[in-house]
Amino acid sequence: MKLVRFGKANEERPGILFEEAGHAKILDVRAAAFDIEDYNEHFFSHHGLGRLEALLKESRRKTVPTDGVRLGPPIARPGKIICLGKNYADHAKECNSKPPESPILFAKATTAINGPCDRILLPPRHGIVDGEVELAVVIGSRALRVPEKDAMAHVAGYMIFNDVTDRDAQRAGQQWFRGKGADTFCPLGPWLVTADEIPDPHALRLKFLQNGKVLQDGTTKDMIFKIPYIIAFISASMTLLPGDIIATGTPAGIGSVHTPPVVFKPGDKIELEVEGLGRQANEIAAAV
Repeated sequence: MKLVRFGKANEERPGILFEEAGHAKILDVRAAAFDIEDYNEHFFSHHGLGRLEALLKESRRKTVPTDGVRLGPPIARPGKIICLGKNYADHAKECNSKPPESPILFAKATTAINGPCDRILLPPRHGIVDGEVELAVVIGSRALRVPEKDAMAHVAGYMIFNDVTDRDAQRAGQQWFRGKGADTFCPLGPWLVTADEIPDPHALRLKFLQNGKVLQDGTTKDMIFKIPYIIAFISASMTLLPGDIIATGTPAGIGSVHTPPVVFKPGDKIELEVEGLGRQANEIAAAV
């Protein structure tokens, strides 16, 4: 299934994207099941995905055409956004670093979450800003001290994740949170694809384009630390809750390492693609 949230910003309704008679439509989930308020921790922890499968089989259902409908982030604001740094060897190399011996973890602010086609806003007095295409994992069930062999059972699905970063702010103070946590710096989606539709998340092509030029073109098979290890590593010390997001790192080619640097400017068009997970298309603008 492809889970979407549609409507005005901060007023999104949960839906399922599907095709019928060759046309894309959105099943209005809340209209069919009023108690499914949103795609959040409660939804994932109360057999929400199973209920959606049942809704799709019903003959009478309210659908919405996709034309002109805004898609928001595919899940509601999660408890945690956990990101991996330098999880691709070529990216570590372009950052003048050795590949890490254990996962480098950092957090991204949940208020940074943005829609897949919403504007990315450059804050006042920003530094060099660019983005990173990543595969994001969404946790589907509570996970604490999970062994690698059981880790994938805790995955609800996958989506595209853009780790927009102010590089100057990232370097200042030797911590990354401020540089990566600005409002709109975390576009998600366009949809959450359930795990059953992605047989091998370690065999997906990722691309990042700016104004039509390809900057990043990699594959998830090059991850240093694979998803089962990542989940086991994180859950060894902290509880992963349903709806939590894990961003698994980015391949080489980020704009700020190019010569000359390719940085975000108002009016730029940003596109991200991950095989099987759709496409993001954002415009860069100045915050007011």
